[in-house]
Amino acid sequence: MIKLKVLDIIRELSKEELKKFSDYLCSPVFNKRKIIFNLFEVYRKHYPDFDNPNLTKEKVFKKLFPGKKYSDEIFRNLNSLLLKHAEEFLSFINYSRDEFSVKRHLLSELNHKKILSLFDKNFEEGRKMLDSSGQKDLDYFFSRFELYQQRDTYNSIINKFSKEDISEAEKSFLTFFIIKLIELQNYILYQCKVLGLDNSLYLKAASIDLIMKKIPEEISQLPQIQIYYTGLKLEQTGNEKYYTILKTLLSSYGSLLKKEELYNKYLYLINYIKTNHSTKEIKTNSELFQLRKEIIEKNLLMENTIKNMFFLNLVKSGLKIKEFDWIFDFIKNYQSLLIPKYKEVTVSLALALYYFEKKEFGNSLSYAARVKYEDNFYNLQAKNITLRIYFETNEFESMLNFISSYRMYLSKNRTLKKKEILSHNLFLNFTDKLIRVKEQKKFYKLRALLDEISGKDFVNNIWLIDKVKDMIRENKVKKTF
Repeated sequence: MIKLKVLDIIRELSKEELKKFSDYLCSPVFNKRKIIFNLFEVYRKHYPDFDNPNLTKEKVFKKLFPGKKYSDEIFRNLNSLLLKHAEEFLSFINYSRDEFSVKRHLLSELNHKKILSLFDKNFEEGRKMLDSSGQKDLDYFFSRFELYQQRDTYNSIINKFSKEDISEAEKSFLTFFIIKLIELQNYILYQCKVLGLDNSLYLKAASIDLIMKKIPEEISQLPQIQIYYTGLKLEQTGNEKYYTILKTLLSSYGSLLKKEELYNKYLYLINYIKTNHSTKEIKTNSELFQLRKEIIEKNLLMENTIKNMFFLNLVKSGLKIKEFDWIFDFIKNYQSLLIPKYKEVTVSLALALYYFEKKEFGNSLSYAARVKYEDNFYNLQAKNITLRIYFETNEFESMLNFISSYRMYLSKNRTLKKKEILSHNLFLNFTDKLIRVKEQKKFYKLRALLDEISGKDFVNNIWLIDKVKDMIRENKVKKTF
């Protein structure tokens, strides 16, 4: 099997792109050496895996040059040339994908060659392309600037002065610049907080506020700029009012942003809620669920894939507010978008959680048993839900044995973080105490146990608190004063 950089490119081409690349190599405009086309056709027969053991340098060379002795130098040179063509073809794909970019280059060449009779027609077509797009974000304003810049060049050629055209170019560039500046400041601020990077490139908050006051109001009040500016203020201050404003702006004007940017703004909202509100509160989970649900319903998923942690977090927040039907449909309809590596284990865990909340503990245990993965997160989640199922079904003997194996996993796994070990050990300690209270019927200890658990933060402490409260009610344990 051959390992070549050019095969890394060909492997990622779609079948349609593969056909276009073949046509590309056939064209004398791009390739004048038939041997390069022949080399591609040899590789093409092994697309897309290129894992045939018969695909060796010597055998490929023999097909190209029957009867000729293998030359590594010739073989390497031919592959270098094919790689160069493959790279140029990728550039061509990228260039031709953007209709406006093609039009802008045409306008530039019309000006360069002074083919003035065709300029106005193509300018109008380019303008309509931009205006017909629902998304009017960063790229839109820069493209609009480039369009009117070409118009200004055309006007200078025909000795025409147009205040309107110059004004459009200036406003478009200034809008692009302000959005880009705020976007970069937000990114730098985030990186400084998360990674502790040098903040020398971060402007003071007052500087951005001053810029916003100085630029024309028709620009500063554009909803696109208000979205970026409010996002920055939220990151700077952590003030709840900016969360509310940003959420409202996204609801009304989010369609003006590119999908990727709109997705990122929703992540700002989610991160704010998770950082500033207790995820153990029903209200918090309701808010998180609605935000994640909007990402799904507005089809903001990047590259039509869904990250396994986003998938599970959406399931968990939905289950906490009893959105059972929606969550079940979500698991069924969106599991195909999970990365194959995590698909089976993620779906199994999601269904184990779903059936647990539905109190269908047999189904939950069945799916929890399928969660087998080398990742600590999945293993701990499966162990935790299994232990809770044993408690809910009064399988106390199984539960005590399972606690021992659970503890063993925590003590022997050297890759676990101290915070994870502490959190799960607290859960095991308090669960063990609760079982002992129930077995020994020392229910008078429940109030003290409840106080002790309530003062600690650990995995699924809310579930455990609920179990203690249930036992207090069932056994009519009186308050002690």
